[in-house]
Amino acid sequence: MRPEAAFFLFHLRVGGRLAMRVLAPVLAAALFLHYILGHEFVLELARILFLEASLIESGAIGTLLLLGLARTVAPRIAAGGDGWARSLPADGRALRWLAALSMIVAETPILAALGGLACAVTSPDLARIATHLAGLLVGSAAANLACLPALSPRWTRFIFGAVCFLSFSGSPLILGATAVLLIILSALPAASPAARRRRRPRRSLPAAAFFYGLSLRALRGRIILAYFPAAIILAAGWLFLENNELTAETAFSLSLFSLVLSLTAFIGLAAGSLAARRPAWPWLRSLPCSAAARVRDDALFIAVHALPLAAGLALLGRPWWEVAYLAGPLACLSFRGAWAMREAGDRPFGVLGLVAVEGTLLSLIVALLPWMSWLLAAAAPVAFLLARNAELRLKPTRWIERRHSSAGDPLSWSAS
Repeated sequence: MRPEAAFFLFHLRVGGRLAMRVLAPVLAAALFLHYILGHEFVLELARILFLEASLIESGAIGTLLLLGLARTVAPRIAAGGDGWARSLPADGRALRWLAALSMIVAETPILAALGGLACAVTSPDLARIATHLAGLLVGSAAANLACLPALSPRWTRFIFGAVCFLSFSGSPLILGATAVLLIILSALPAASPAARRRRRPRRSLPAAAFFYGLSLRALRGRIILAYFPAAIILAAGWLFLENNELTAETAFSLSLFSLVLSLTAFIGLAAGSLAARRPAWPWLRSLPCSAAARVRDDALFIAVHALPLAAGLALLGRPWWEVAYLAGPLACLSFRGAWAMREAGDRPFGVLGLVAVEGTLLSLIVALLPWMSWLLAAAAPVAFLLARNAELRLKPTRWIERRHSSAGDPLSWSAS
């Protein structure tokens, strides 16, 4: 096999594994919401996005969606890109396009769902269907190239964002012009990664908030990205309440379901990011801090940042005192998120998959039986003990192998 073909197949496999590991749970959650909200409601949203909305509205929504997918996949694709990949007989442009190809393959489940909705609302106009499908591919490629770190010049990222924005115009002429612009920009030399220079030393963290500050410093602004899926869930619940005549009991159950499910989405993403950016390091275990304190700090960090979602009560038009129904699910899900950080390990769906499955079931149970929120508050100590025991079982010297085929790795002993 030629080196170019082997490298191409390598990136295809990387994208396929990421699609199964990272975005398959997202697609499962989207299908679950499709079942809950109804086929007609989802088609109406797709009709607004692809047909009825203006360029500003559809472009803004589509760009945020594709950039969110790209930001989810890009760190995993680019991991190790400054190492062994630089020694291969390929220039920066080839590496950039192959990385973008891997990201498109990884995003295939979501892109296929969006393409299916576009076909459903524009059928039987074949020209418009082809335009929307090509726009999704061009927009996805532009978003991927904009989010790839150190492989694109900084000034081109804004142009890639503009290309992604214009790809939702629905006009073949504009789409063709953006595709030509994308090809021209991708032909530019790739930027070489530069070492960061610190102008001043970092401030030391206060002892009282050391672990909280350490987690916040590790995540930085990425914690904001975890609010977007939760906001989408709350917006969908608000639209359903506004466009349907429901009894008071049904409206209360639906609002409670939306709020708890939004907490689940946020906690799953926040715990997953925390596990990736600030894992349970052996260095942390060497500090004079017990396992219970480490679990408590992680759960407290997640719960504090999930508190703003209680403002969804005002969005859904619910009285303020109903926030009491969220205390139990918030405490229990926060401890379960801290537990998933230590138990996810090499599981296929990671932290998000564990929290999403449990949180979705709890959302349904609390919506049907609101008094179960008090039972969840009583079960929070049990969730804390389970997370603490998971912390105690961790081995400081454990080695988690990256997911790749060792048969093609000449430095892997297991391949021999």
